[in-house]
This record gives sequence, C-alpha cells and structure tokens, in this order.
Amino acid sequence: MARYKVSDPREYLSALYFINRAKEQNIEIVIDKYSPKRSGRQNRYLYFCLAWFAHSYGCTEIEAKEIYLKQFACPQIFEVRHIDTKGRSANYYRSTADLSKEEMAMAIRNFRTYASINHIEIPDADDALSVRYCEQQMQRTKNYR
Repeated sequence: MARYKVSDPREYLSALYFINRAKEQNIEIVIDKYSPKRSGRQNRYLYFCLAWFAHSYGCTEIEAKEIYLKQFACPQIFEVRHIDTKGRSANYYRSTADLSKEEMAMAIRNFRTYASINHIEIPDADDALSVRYCEQQMQRTKNYR
C-alpha cells in the first residue's frame, strides 16, 4: 500500500505518476484519507487526567470518561448522531481509540478546562513532579475507596 503526503510537491508528483501508471494498466486503486491516530503518550496522559479527576471528584474512572469527558467536556468531539432507515435519530459516543492526534489534544485541553472549572487542577504532562505527586496521592487512598 502506497502512502503519499500531497502537501509535499515531490510526493504529490509521485502520487500523480502512480495514478497515471495505474490508469494505463487499467488497475483499480483505492484512495483513502489518512490521519494519524493518537499517540501512546497522549493516551497515558489522558488516562492519568481521568484518574486524577475521578480521585478528586469522587467518581469512578469509567464515569469520568463516559460522562464527564465525552458528554460534558467534549461532546463536539465524541458525540455522533445517527439516523436509521426509519428516520429516527440516535446518539452514540466515539471511542478514544478512534481519535486523531489533533482531536486527542483538543479533548485533553477541553477536559483540563472542564476540570479546572470544577476546581480540580490537573498538572501539565511535562510537569513530572506534580504528576508523580498526584499518582502517589491516588496510590495512598486506593485502599480506602
């Protein structure tokens, strides 16, 4: 499978050459939009944010993710409206695994803003000392929940 970044002039020309060659040989090609998925680092930080929010707010991590992240903090990213064959509308929420890097970054930013509105400060991903402190606090109270 070939992948071309069409914003690069060289790769754009290579893609055109590939398409013309396929046309000459009467080969069927499939062109699909590619967007890189979220990174492992983003995923770890998101789940840290959810755990710290759940710890501070007094809910489970699942509630933090399904209710506070997807429904309250970032419905514009996660909510998908589906209309069935009878014309009825149904909403469902996308998985975080389906997000691109940009969508994941926006979801994390929106969730941190939502948490700060609720007086829960979530440290930056780069602030290793604060992140470690929060992890220790969660570990200390783990047995009491």
